[in-house]
Amino acid sequence: MAAELEGAALRARRRSGHATAVAALERAVRLTFEEAERARRLALAGEIAVDAGLPDRARHLAGQALRLTEDTRVLARVATVRARVEFEHGSLRTVHEVLVTAARQVAPLDPDTAASMLADAARASWSAGEPVRVAQAHRILAELPPDTVRDRLVASIGGALKLYSDDAAEAADGVALLREHIAQGRNGPPGLRLNVASQALLTGDYDDTRDIMAGLAEESRTSGAIGWLPMVLCTLATAEINLGRHRDAVQSASEALRIAADIGQPSRMAHAEALLAYVAAVRGDEPGTRPAEQSLRQFPAHANALVAAWCEWALALLDLGYGRYEAALDRLETATRGPIQHVGPGVHFAADQVEAAVRLGRPQRAAEPLARLEQWAAAARLPWEDGLVLRCRALTTGDGTLYERALELQGEARPFERARTELLYGEWLRRERHKAEARTHLREALERFERLGAAPWAEHARAELRAAGESSTPAAADAAAQLTPQELQVVRLAATGATNKEIAARLFLSPKTVGHHLYRAFPKLGVSTRTELARLNLE
Repeated sequence: MAAELEGAALRARRRSGHATAVAALERAVRLTFEEAERARRLALAGEIAVDAGLPDRARHLAGQALRLTEDTRVLARVATVRARVEFEHGSLRTVHEVLVTAARQVAPLDPDTAASMLADAARASWSAGEPVRVAQAHRILAELPPDTVRDRLVASIGGALKLYSDDAAEAADGVALLREHIAQGRNGPPGLRLNVASQALLTGDYDDTRDIMAGLAEESRTSGAIGWLPMVLCTLATAEINLGRHRDAVQSASEALRIAADIGQPSRMAHAEALLAYVAAVRGDEPGTRPAEQSLRQFPAHANALVAAWCEWALALLDLGYGRYEAALDRLETATRGPIQHVGPGVHFAADQVEAAVRLGRPQRAAEPLARLEQWAAAARLPWEDGLVLRCRALTTGDGTLYERALELQGEARPFERARTELLYGEWLRRERHKAEARTHLREALERFERLGAAPWAEHARAELRAAGESSTPAAADAAAQLTPQELQVVRLAATGATNKEIAARLFLSPKTVGHHLYRAFPKLGVSTRTELARLNLE
């Protein structure tokens, strides 16, 4: 009977019934008398419970299994469950230690499992801003027997470690290794794809990240793996922010926050709040950035450098948008002296440091962040990144002719950054008394800022335009901007023809809640039927 229940649990898991699978395995455990088998089934139940978004239950099941066995393979599974729960509720350093210890024990019996655990340990330590621990996991991984998949992991983690090397050639080699790993792993199993998407973020390949995470989010919904969704959605939102798709980013991060709160994932909640705070900063929404201050108290840089980096960036960007240059520069300089310097945003907000320093009249304080940005751009070899470097050089040298080339390289890859370059170029042209040409660029900057909802930046562009001899009035807000993130998400799905029941299942809501959102959204959009939604621009 216990074996039959385990079989039913595995079938339920494949059909997305994770909670049912956990319950079936717990019943199987009660009918299992051999301690080794009890421990194995408890560990399996804990693993599925994590996927189902049941961290307390997973912790309890893993603890029971730990007391019953010394079987190395079962202990490895228990360690993975403990690490995933610890990632949300405890220390990233503890996550690393649990996984590395278990990986060393299981390596002689199951090198594939050991390799997966070491990759997870490296990712946790990277989020903590601890490259020394990443290097430790990489070294142990490299000692495992050669294998195609394991060799790829060794190369990719080694590539990540090279990214922030002082040697430009070595950093460029690291980017090349990561991009090779991304190309090979983008269609692999979920864990590998999450790893690949994180590395695509590191290399600035935001379109790749968005594509991979959108697919993984869909699979997580279909399979009922709700425990994965907040992590996947936060990664997706990060890519959307960098692509200038701020409305999509708010939708993804808001859903991540809601689900993480429902299933008890405080670390993911803080990550989602930090991403939402960044978009709020772009929009000049000061109250919207306050959760970032709270997250910094709960997850300071030494606890989770990735979350702290986004919080610091959001708060500094708000100051920069409102002309509080001293506060912005002090915050970013302080942030980059700690673990934050070893995570992605620590590189990317270098351009904000440069602008704050120059606007403050302290160009000497722009030298270090500009050098950091130049080194990274040389390794990444992305046109928009090269354009960002040229913009910063124009700021520091006063050579405004560099802005034209910067705009050519930036293209449309990052709309917010392009708008800022247009603004700076327009300012320079106005000061040089080329007012007609200045108006062209200032107009372009204003239109882009208004499309992004970047109110303080739009007001700055409007003031410069007036100084250049042209007045403008604020653009009317589009209808979709009046919707809450969840209303927008529901309306977008309704526009495809999905029923309330189908939308509810997809978003883990009740049909009644879906109906309530539609009831509130229709008047805001000026429509009265679902068929009218398809004619609206909801991007």
